Amino acid sequence: MTDPRPLHVLIAGGGLSGLAVAQGLVKNGHTVEVFERDRDLNRKQGYYLHMNAFGGEALRSVLSDDLFALYQATSRTTYGRQESIVLHDHFGELSSQPHLGPPNTGETPHTGVHRRTLRQILSARLGDALRAGAAVTGYSEDRDGVSVTLADGGTARGDVLVGADGIRSAVRAQRLPEVPIIATGVRGIGVYGRVPLTPELREIVPATLMDGVVIAVDRAGSRMLVGVFDPRQPVHEAAKAIAPDVTLDPVGPYLMVSCSVAPGTEVPPSAEWTGETPGMLRDSMRRAVAGWHPAAAEIVGRMELDSIFMIPFGFIVPAATWAPSRVTLVGDAAHAMLPTIGMGANLALRDAEHLVEQLTRAGRGESGLIAAIGAYEQDMRDVAYPFHAMTLDHDKNFGGGALARASDA
Repeated sequence: MTDPRPLHVLIAGGGLSGLAVAQGLVKNGHTVEVFERDRDLNRKQGYYLHMNAFGGEALRSVLSDDLFALYQATSRTTYGRQESIVLHDHFGELSSQPHLGPPNTGETPHTGVHRRTLRQILSARLGDALRAGAAVTGYSEDRDGVSVTLADGGTARGDVLVGADGIRSAVRAQRLPEVPIIATGVRGIGVYGRVPLTPELREIVPATLMDGVVIAVDRAGSRMLVGVFDPRQPVHEAAKAIAPDVTLDPVGPYLMVSCSVAPGTEVPPSAEWTGETPGMLRDSMRRAVAGWHPAAAEIVGRMELDSIFMIPFGFIVPAATWAPSRVTLVGDAAHAMLPTIGMGANLALRDAEHLVEQLTRAGRGESGLIAAIGAYEQDMRDVAYPFHAMTLDHDKNFGGGALARASDA
């Protein structure tokens, strides 16, 4: 037992896991400083996020009641089927399997969210504790606390440092320098865009594409991923009704789409894109699905050009174990994985929930601080690492395996 006292926690990174840690700690009476390298939330990181009970119940734990209700209200409508579905190129079903994660039941099951909306909810009410445009570049640790150095030369000091700064984490690079980053692709997936879900498009899109996050594949190796975002309540109206002090950007229903480009098309690095690149890629994607169900070319052809961007995928080979200290890691900083089973954000939020629980125990004097961090880290490894291993078998879990089984039948 130790003397109870509030903790002051430094958090490197203002993504989902870092903000969730901040919300949960503030909810439990602690203070935080969140250092986010971006100056705003406008960097394109994706659109639709599939949520399961790992992530959704973590949000229930770390958020205030009204912010959690706002998350539920702005989530997509309840799935007709809680399954991952693989279709062939004419949108007939090849295979399905239940969504991964714990049971997801109740009146309002977890479905999916618009990433930017969730980040705005997680940023709510943090005020000056969220410091945008301030990247953590390094730290020093002693028996009494942790000091961080910022890119602008500033410093800050706290009881604990949480590295929530993504796959290229500066905190992990110092804490676990032996951990490698592996840059790789996921065949057929990587260029993303949005398609407004208009009444006309609802008439065109087959019902099989509206069930959740669906992937369609053909025998030439082309793939198309479709995720439907159709919120339970209009996003900005929900905020006014549930949490009037929270501002959410309006976002209407849409399809998130990622599609293969036609053979021979080179997708340039994001830094080399010109004004013509999105249109070139959209045209190439249409060619890739030209022989598919007619709705495929219709969907791709309606992708908003200013929404198209590329995600450079990668993963880390997570460290097997390490001795705990005042510096710990959550989310992609701890176990960055490929998106092939839709678990990255959910496990990141679960990390946040369990770290908050352990730090709160330490703050109440129920556990030593280092022991509490060690307990969190062991639980994180036990739960997240097996899912990380699953993501490395892309084809089995992301479409190709279903097509191979169909060929063998």
